[in-house]
Amino acid sequence: MYNKLLLGLCLGAVMASASATSTISGTKDYAGATIGTSCDGQSESQQPVFILNDGATLKNVHIKKGGGADGVHCKGSCTLENVVWDGVCEDAATMLGGSGKTMKVVGGSATKADDKVFQHNGKGSTINLSGFQTYDRIQRLWASCGDCSSNGGPRYLVANNVTINGKVVKPDGVTEGYVLRLNYNYGDKATVRNLKIKGYTLGHPKVCVQAIGVQPGEAQVNKGEFWNTAYCDISKSDVKAF
Repeated sequence: MYNKLLLGLCLGAVMASASATSTISGTKDYAGATIGTSCDGQSESQQPVFILNDGATLKNVHIKKGGGADGVHCKGSCTLENVVWDGVCEDAATMLGGSGKTMKVVGGSATKADDKVFQHNGKGSTINLSGFQTYDRIQRLWASCGDCSSNGGPRYLVANNVTINGKVVKPDGVTEGYVLRLNYNYGDKATVRNLKIKGYTLGHPKVCVQAIGVQPGEAQVNKGEFWNTAYCDISKSDVKAF
């Protein structure tokens, strides 16, 4: 009986440690383990599963379906290598780092994002995606914050060899989403090469949407899809259907 009780206490401690945010400095390699906390739908008050301090690297981890909460928060420059979201909750990852900081996402994938996969808040920072994939439906791959407190920019996206293996659609399953959204009035820029989208036809879904970023409480305005501009650095030949 004592041994069973001790085992139960140990297992409880393991579960408790997995229910809290993990803060990472340096490099943490999970060797393919699955980690998660909880998921409260699209609640903005959820805590992240991981906080990455400036210079941190998170490697080889699955964030479990139903346990993705507010995903990964990058507080400065960080690297996410072979990070797999088995089911996105609020967002997969949020870039909070400021001017000159870069979030590198190398490999990995995300499944089903009813809002966005990558949320970009940090002004003057960059998100760099390489070899990343999405599955099931997503509403957006990347969005520069449209109405953050003291909103501004610029924010930069660099994406190469990204594959979207599913629909880009809102949670109703009917209304199309869009792949990227940026605030051209704040000087945001998305540079995209080698983007593959399952079932893509020109305009469906819209790839790079230029919008007017606003302050909290003001109405956001999308100005439509653009190609080969100072803000949407992507040509039609960079997008392939499969």
